[in-house]
Amino acid sequence: MKAIIFDLDYTIFDMKQYLFGAFEKISSYLSKKHYLSKERIYNKLVELLNEKTSIYLYLFNDLLEHFNLKENIKEIVNLFNNYEGDFTPYPDVIKTLKELKKRKFRLGIITDGNVDRQKRKINNLNISNFFDSIIYTKELNHPKPSLIPFIEIVKNLNINPEKSIYIADNPLVDFKGAKEVGFNTIRIKRGEFSHILSNEDIDTEINSLNELLDINK
Repeated sequence: MKAIIFDLDYTIFDMKQYLFGAFEKISSYLSKKHYLSKERIYNKLVELLNEKTSIYLYLFNDLLEHFNLKENIKEIVNLFNNYEGDFTPYPDVIKTLKELKKRKFRLGIITDGNVDRQKRKINNLNISNFFDSIIYTKELNHPKPSLIPFIEIVKNLNINPEKSIYIADNPLVDFKGAKEVGFNTIRIKRGEFSHILSNEDIDTEINSLNELLDINK
């Protein structure tokens, strides 16, 4: 193997660090504006997250409807996207990335979502120097499971996908495009989608990024 491409959320860091921090910000804003309990708003957001998952597009719409709040949804989405907090990678990330770079692997990231938000996460995590290419799918207007971001990173890194790995966490969206382009696919079983059954687009499952270090041994 010559290259390893990573998903970001729930693969490199626990996205609940971001979600819960942003929920606190939104809850404070709505509590002050509408004289509601901040705790009630926050708890409802967590309840909706657990019920719908983070890939559900109408989480904040449902929140406003539940409390019957007349609020511009774009303002709430902006509060979410502009949240700034301190995040840390999973404990296995930095050591693994350092070792993979030492072994001369080409490394990349493909990540969905608001571009400024995802860039802020990567900068905050202090990991950008490890990667030779970072693809923000929203810049391409082709989020996963589209083939387009995987084709793009193949071009950027000048790699053969058949000699490369894509590692991510979510069987619902992460692997179809990668597999169709020809990547070897690895699912890391952590985060909110760890209970989802595997599928035919996933070659291997691991529990820690440390297991990547057994490649080519």
